[in-house]
Amino acid sequence: MKLGDTKFFNLFALVAAATNGDRTRDRWQSHGVDWRRERVSQRSAERAFQIELHTLVHSGRNGWTLLMCHESWWDGVKPEPFRSSKWTHLARGNRAHVLKWFAERESELD
Repeated sequence: MKLGDTKFFNLFALVAAATNGDRTRDRWQSHGVDWRRERVSQRSAERAFQIELHTLVHSGRNGWTLLMCHESWWDGVKPEPFRSSKWTHLARGNRAHVLKWFAERESELD
């Protein structure tokens, strides 16, 4: 698994759902990580878009800060997005420490 690959994004979604109980919180903590979610959306008759940004901060030993963004666009007719993209940015810390944290969460989910 690498930051930003399909396996990572699938695991990210599973961990977010498992740690944010009813999925309504915009800030929560899980296993030493302060997790924040921000959403921006706009809708008109012709199109709509939504940008969801997650900021994860692990401030302990081997601390790191990870940003994950999911952007989606829809036209005014079809319910499926015509554009959907995701990206990550490691703002601080070591990639290996982030992946280790997610791998530990994956083993807890099994």
